[in-house]
Amino acid sequence: MRYPPLMIALFLWMTVRPFAQHIQSFSVPGGVFLFLVFLTLIYAFRRVRRLAVCLSILAVIAVTLRFAADHWQASELDILSLAPSFIAMVVAAVAILSEVLRARSASSDLVIGGVCLFIVIGVAWAFLYYAIYLLSPASIFVPPASTALTTSLRESKFTEALFFSLAALTTIGSSGEEALTQMTRQLAVVESVMGQLYLAVLISRLVGFSATSVTKERS
Repeated sequence: MRYPPLMIALFLWMTVRPFAQHIQSFSVPGGVFLFLVFLTLIYAFRRVRRLAVCLSILAVIAVTLRFAADHWQASELDILSLAPSFIAMVVAAVAILSEVLRARSASSDLVIGGVCLFIVIGVAWAFLYYAIYLLSPASIFVPPASTALTTSLRESKFTEALFFSLAALTTIGSSGEEALTQMTRQLAVVESVMGQLYLAVLISRLVGFSATSVTKERS
């Protein structure tokens, strides 16, 4: 089973991270969750040597820059860390998508991989939205009154970007945030269309595989 650890890491990132930001005695740097996700990604593709090496290099760069940004309170390093993070999510999404499309039967691990792919797509978009926010704070969220981007504020804004992305991807539209510029609105629409196409095509493909295997077993 390759994908269950990745799914657990992604769900921990989405559920534990918001609570950790609001509990002073349970402060966990965002780089820790990013490192955990990268670790499980590398584990999932450990048998594909080139891909695992590529993800490992991107992980080292992204996590190092992220911890450096938190240590020196440098938003420039935070922006630089987003590039390898975004590339890694895109590479992982393409690898999982390729595996799902080549599959001729649906195993439980492949179904979990399909779920992970959906979340990874949302995370990749979140990195993009967060980069747009850092470059232009008034593009997605209402800019803070203070111009200084502290570590806690950056962590909070990334969490908002993540849930804004997931809200757009799932089309639930209840993240509490609204895109403030035309470009960001258009990007959110593209992500929403991508999410619907994913559910319509890939999930139906996996369900079709499961139904076919059940029919064969009964016959």
